[in-house]
Amino acid sequence: MSFLSPFFRNPITDLTGPLMSAQTGLRCADFEMKLMNCYEAYGYPKGMEICQAYYDDFKECCTRDKQMSRVQAIQSERERQAKPEYEKPPVMHTF
Repeated sequence: MSFLSPFFRNPITDLTGPLMSAQTGLRCADFEMKLMNCYEAYGYPKGMEICQAYYDDFKECCTRDKQMSRVQAIQSERERQAKPEYEKPPVMHTF
């Protein structure tokens, strides 16, 4: 994960800075804040190994990979169990 910071700070970079973070949304803001606090406490190089759990939680919140795979598994199992077994229809013009 790479964090971008501008080379020169000006009002435009201050206005567009929140676009590169999850703080504008409500869903992942807490996860990102916990991750940043951990990185700040341990430093970025050492924090990469110590803060791995926070990083995994933040990544899952942003991408929802596990959640979507769980939803797909539930839907496929629901379709498998609810598949009705019907008799074959009668041959045409047999009434």
